Amino acid sequence: MSNPDARLDAIAASDLSSAAILAALLGILGAKGILSDEEVREVYEQALYLLEEHQSDEPGAQPIYEAAREILESQLRPDEG
Repeated sequence: MSNPDARLDAIAASDLSSAAILAALLGILGAKGILSDEEVREVYEQALYLLEEHQSDEPGAQPIYEAAREILESQLRPDEG
């Protein structure tokens, strides 16, 4: 994979599949009563904390970290509906 766009596509695909698996796992664990709603929330809060603690100071990486934070924060907002 010498094409930079192909490499980015592969990374994005890997990240999307990982995120989908994690969301499915949390959903199933919650539905089975293994994790309470509060415990699922704690997982997202801990993920946000870890992301903030380990984010890079590299200027080009900031938009990526901001987008990741927004995704995690969206899971912490009360459901609208």
